[in-house]
Amino acid sequence: MKRQILMLAASAICAASMHAQKLTVHTIGDSTMADYVENTTRTRGWAEMLQEFFSPEVKVINYARGGRSSRSFCEEGLWNKVKNNLKPGDYVFIQFAHNDEKEQGKDGADGRGTAPWTTYKSFLEKYADETKALGGNPVFITPIIRRYFTKEGTISPKGCHDIGTAPDDSTLNYVRVMKHVAREKKVPLIDITALTKNFAEQLGETTTVKCIYVPTDGTHTQATGAACYAQLAAQGLKQQGILSSYIQAEAPLILNPTQLDFQTVYVGDKASLCFDLTGLKLSPSTGTLRLEAPQDMMLSDSPEATPKKMIELSYTNGKLWNQCFYLHFTPTRAENISTVISIIYGNSKRLLPVNAVCKEITHQLPVTCNCTKMSVKGLVETDKGITIETGEWPADIDEDGKRYVEIIIQGKEKPLIVRQISFTLEGEVCYRIAYARGKDFYPRTDLGEQQRAAEAPGKLTFSVNTTLKPNERLHVRLFPWSTRQDKELHFQMKECTFEGTEIE
Repeated sequence: MKRQILMLAASAICAASMHAQKLTVHTIGDSTMADYVENTTRTRGWAEMLQEFFSPEVKVINYARGGRSSRSFCEEGLWNKVKNNLKPGDYVFIQFAHNDEKEQGKDGADGRGTAPWTTYKSFLEKYADETKALGGNPVFITPIIRRYFTKEGTISPKGCHDIGTAPDDSTLNYVRVMKHVAREKKVPLIDITALTKNFAEQLGETTTVKCIYVPTDGTHTQATGAACYAQLAAQGLKQQGILSSYIQAEAPLILNPTQLDFQTVYVGDKASLCFDLTGLKLSPSTGTLRLEAPQDMMLSDSPEATPKKMIELSYTNGKLWNQCFYLHFTPTRAENISTVISIIYGNSKRLLPVNAVCKEITHQLPVTCNCTKMSVKGLVETDKGITIETGEWPADIDEDGKRYVEIIIQGKEKPLIVRQISFTLEGEVCYRIAYARGKDFYPRTDLGEQQRAAEAPGKLTFSVNTTLKPNERLHVRLFPWSTRQDKELHFQMKECTFEGTEIE
């Protein structure tokens, strides 16, 4: 009876949300906005959190992707996908600059670096004009700051995307270019560069490093930083009267994602999902927050911790920062599940919807295959290993979408559950690994990443858990990059295998 009540409650929540939706916000940009797989990295993009600051009438679709500039986002075809989904009355939030700067103000050979007053400006104009032509509403959002503090405790000009050397010179100032285009094209603009600069300086360098940004770099945010910066964006929108009637700029509790979906889980298999919880303005200001797991599921605050039915956390000053939780589930029977995690603090209660399709397997055959064939793009294979096609690796903060190693897993005559892929990686490269079904590699699912190169990464194993239809193909790509300029960097992918189960 309890499960039936929870299923009805969750269904009612979803139905009400779908019925009420009136318009869509499409967000385009780079890794500082992008979605991430919660259990593979601490990095979160601020647009990933933006839905929490809108009422259910607005749906946020985040197209932002790591390593993209204003130019490469368009040239790779990502902008076409946005336009195909854009309806009259929708909004497009546009933020670029981090990767446009990578060639120090010049157009880069790899299609990412852009000259600010020519190429960068022209692509901003293109996004604005084409959004308007389709009946949409463009909104420019200047880039969030990099965590570059000066000795005086302020964010440096370079941290604010002015990469020039002369004081108050607009020649290489990407924020000024965006403001200029906004005035020319009469496009609303949120100066989140200024907002995040003021926020970080007030918070101070120590707290900003600890709580807001990923410790390994000064560009990407953790869950708390992403939530705080999404809130600043929402406040900026409301102050300018943009979607103000739909904005909840003082949201006390931020969840990411806003619902958990195990998708298809087979009886007896162990499954877990990760979610973030950030308290920005909890009431009362000092108290205890309690999480209660759904029936037949358990919660933990780390992958290694013993799962529990309930977790309690104390908080002060209305804040609970950088909390990550795991929901564990091992189905015992075939059924469709719609339930909720209860989150309680003070007199408030938040329900996090959870869905799963549980199936039984009548016949199964374990499958292990060696992936002997791989192809490369933007890379070359040499006697020393795989290296960049140009011969010299640039210093990057993220992937290049046109540089990757690809492996294709071919489905069998019967449905195939691809459970994991593993390989040995040699060489000091950063990477992100992802899979997709379509030839255009969209939409894709990220499996894992390493944003700091390890000297000896060794054997790597990634959980996939996706089902291929008969003869369907799964494209798996490793996107490598280097955080330093290097002419000698080579890497190797060896002993690549995938494990799965052929089912009936």
